[in-house]
Amino acid sequence: MEVFFNNLENFFREIRSVEIYAAEDVLYIDAYTGTFPAKSKALYVFEELVPETFSRKISSKTRNGNPFTDVDVSFPLLDMSIENIEKLQEVFNKKGFVVVFVANTVKTLLGNATEPLRIDFIDNKNEDGSGNDEYTIAISGETILKPKINTI
Repeated sequence: MEVFFNNLENFFREIRSVEIYAAEDVLYIDAYTGTFPAKSKALYVFEELVPETFSRKISSKTRNGNPFTDVDVSFPLLDMSIENIEKLQEVFNKKGFVVVFVANTVKTLLGNATEPLRIDFIDNKNEDGSGNDEYTIAISGETILKPKINTI
């Protein structure tokens, strides 16, 4: 018999950055074995994220008895310079990406060349003087592979 002790961790896990890769740079076998891409291959890296605004929903589900992982993650883009907005509107709003979420203790790989993720760039500006203007970067998709986790 194996015994698990359900003790509380003595640290807080929080997001640090999100790395985005072209799907073709991470083969299915790489994602399966947990071979992370070299950071130098990243197309985009979003640093200094505010952990409280990071929404992470990665769920295990089944369809017709077959397990899969449903990805629904989002975070705000607070630097709304015209250059950023124009660039991200051009490169996102389509499928074809792999992401690595980097937290303070682990990094997580999701997506691959066979099962690329979609990234949408969503305008959430209010322009109401509240100071709550932002764009949202939303990452979604499905994969039959479980997220691969690596310690930092």
